[in-house]
Amino acid sequence: MDFTAEVSIAVRRNPRETLLKAISNLSEPLRIDHMFNRVIIKPSIYDPSLVGNTNPSLIRALVEMFAGESVFVVESDNPRRTAEQAFAGLGLFSLKSDRVSLVNLSSSPVAASCPPGHILNKIRMPELLMKPHGYLVSAATVKRESNKAVLGAGLKNLFGLIPERDKSVYHEQLSDVIVDLLMAFRPALSVVDLTDVVIGDRESGRSQHIGGVVLGTDPVAVDAFCAGLLGIKPVDIPYIRRAYELGLGEALLDRVRVRGTDHQRTMLEESFAAMRGCNTGRGTGHHWDSE
Repeated sequence: MDFTAEVSIAVRRNPRETLLKAISNLSEPLRIDHMFNRVIIKPSIYDPSLVGNTNPSLIRALVEMFAGESVFVVESDNPRRTAEQAFAGLGLFSLKSDRVSLVNLSSSPVAASCPPGHILNKIRMPELLMKPHGYLVSAATVKRESNKAVLGAGLKNLFGLIPERDKSVYHEQLSDVIVDLLMAFRPALSVVDLTDVVIGDRESGRSQHIGGVVLGTDPVAVDAFCAGLLGIKPVDIPYIRRAYELGLGEALLDRVRVRGTDHQRTMLEESFAAMRGCNTGRGTGHHWDSE
């Protein structure tokens, strides 16, 4: 079997240990090239009063992992809260230091020109994102959306880079927008937090503790893997399929090498199978490497 991408998984006692273990599982060490002059971390914070946000301990661990680099933790406003309220709700203001900034993309200076794309070429994006030499980390959660054509994971998290408060105007063209964002602001590292996974609507307050993480340098492969955990064929998600067809990443699970132990695999698959209300099975099409 020829593998064209890899993702790494880990399940540990806390988000920091989980992240570091998954990073260490990668076949090649994660390095920031000298060409990068800043790290931009985009967590997923829909509403800090609800379940389903990136675990603050994972965000802290990412900031610590890039010690010595200038780090910007970014979020935009949405109709439920401002970015500042999102940061405060997760207790992130304590991260601020000479090298770590919390940035509201909705009130940040925008670039003079728009990025290329079918939809994005009409949107003025923040200068922080448009300037070259930024190392972008998508630190998302995973959620099966009510719209079966949408998967809440790393690629959907890029939607939050758009500075407009009300982004619903783009929902009908969501796949085009996400592919545009992927082409313009491709994450160097895509991390999906599986510490606690939402069950049903966020408003229900229900979640399942799993204590895992999925990550990789191919954001399409990471989302494809997460789709498989949720029992979704990756190519049934329009923007994953389009990204694959455009050569932006791997969406075929039998071409994705998964770095992790059999025990970690079993824990993830059984947890997600239970959440889906179906029997546990190994027939996901993933190829696993033992430690």
